[in-house]
Amino acid sequence: MQGDMTRKRGRPVSMCANARESAVLDAAIALMSECGPEGVTMTDIARRAGMSKRTLYALYPSREELLGAGLARISKSLFRTLRPEERTSSLKERLRILLTFNPMRESPDVLLEILRLVIAGARTYPDLGRSLSCSGPKLIVELVAMELHEARAVGEVSLAEEEIERAAGLLVDMVVGNTIPALLDPDCLLADPTLQAERRDLALEIFLEGVRTQRD
Repeated sequence: MQGDMTRKRGRPVSMCANARESAVLDAAIALMSECGPEGVTMTDIARRAGMSKRTLYALYPSREELLGAGLARISKSLFRTLRPEERTSSLKERLRILLTFNPMRESPDVLLEILRLVIAGARTYPDLGRSLSCSGPKLIVELVAMELHEARAVGEVSLAEEEIERAAGLLVDMVVGNTIPALLDPDCLLADPTLQAERRDLALEIFLEGVRTQRD
């Protein structure tokens, strides 16, 4: 009946679980960008997201888990996958696309501060650190490894099958660099897009020369 299909006047629209989670992460990341992670409380996040603290704690039992989820979402957005029309590009170009940093809406300082808090709580919340690793560094390594597997199949690289995962990890490390100095000294953060692109291209040249790829 029409009466059953129409929302009753004055009753708030219920959000689905995915929408609630997205609203919470939007609120958390926005607040952390404005105030820094240390200055953000669960009460602040619930108020910004327009929901009760009970609902917030049902999604994330602790502040650390919520911060980790926010950092994981930021990490996933740092790189992008290949579009269908890019699949026919050379291996070098495919890797260049995969390893290009997307512009961040958040300040790099905020990203580092959240990462520091997650690391500090890793012993108490070990699953949080593992989850973050899978959503960030391991994810891009898997994407690079997929391209190297395809390149090996058509003779673009001479890597042995068992070497590909390690080679992908080495390439990502070369492009991203060592995070520890940035965690200790924020001034060491390689944030300039031009410098990031130069490092990526140099890493690709060295890596592809090492695996004896065919010239592009």
